[in-house]
Amino acid sequence: MANSDKNVTSPLPLTGKGCPKGRKGAVGRGERPCSILFLFRARRFSPNSVENDRLILESVAREMEAMGNEVRMMTEEEVLTLKTLPEADEIFCMARSNEALEIIERSKARIINEPEGIRICGNRQALTDIMRRLEIPLPPENGDNGIWLKRGIGTAEVAEDTVFCNSEEEVEDAMRRFADRGITEVCRQAHVVGDLVKFYGVANTDFFYHFYPTDSGRSKFGSEEHNGKAHHYPFSAEEMKKTVDRLATTIGVIVYGGDAIVKADGSFVIIDFNDWPTFSPCREEAARKIATLPI
Repeated sequence: MANSDKNVTSPLPLTGKGCPKGRKGAVGRGERPCSILFLFRARRFSPNSVENDRLILESVAREMEAMGNEVRMMTEEEVLTLKTLPEADEIFCMARSNEALEIIERSKARIINEPEGIRICGNRQALTDIMRRLEIPLPPENGDNGIWLKRGIGTAEVAEDTVFCNSEEEVEDAMRRFADRGITEVCRQAHVVGDLVKFYGVANTDFFYHFYPTDSGRSKFGSEEHNGKAHHYPFSAEEMKKTVDRLATTIGVIVYGGDAIVKADGSFVIIDFNDWPTFSPCREEAARKIATLPI
């Protein structure tokens, strides 16, 4: 794989409009290779996941390089420093800061995931409004089993960005603590009783992986304990993928992850959706699928 801090020279000028005939890995067929740029996420957007975020992008890059493409890697911090990007046919983007996304979206390359979709994932109210319009099943705002408060703008960076409350008094106290940190937009969701299911997907492919974090012990901030031990209620993973793919393709976040609650009757609600997760339990399989996305 090409060194991340070295330019890769293409045998033909790059147009930024996709590989010839939209094909990846054209070497040996009389066509130039595609130029693929991989953008790593800034460390502050990878709480407890810096290594895993790096590994999934590197795995996709290896797949793309093995197909005959030219690859280059940059960090989100480098994008902000340079204020520009090298020309490329396709960009695989994990960046999240609005400043970096503004630079990235000026490129003529195809971008996965789309910058505007990444912004939507970082704006819970905007995301919730779109999910309601698409009739994606969501938790209500109020319920009898507790309330979740989540920062409204920006993805969770610390444990305090997602708070469980047992009462309205605790809600008021948590809202004060959010305000003390300068967070004024907070989303509210009722706690839904059922199995917590974490999912990873690649829209426009057959890839969809799910697991029960309370079984595996995998946790970013430890909040999964409120869901208790999974009962493994039967549900349709196919229907869940179909539901989440509608959201993914609508906002342009083709490589996605999220969380759902599966109820005892097999129905489910989507409680979180985000751009480009770690895919840590299924990294190599996911990388192969992501690499097959057409340019």
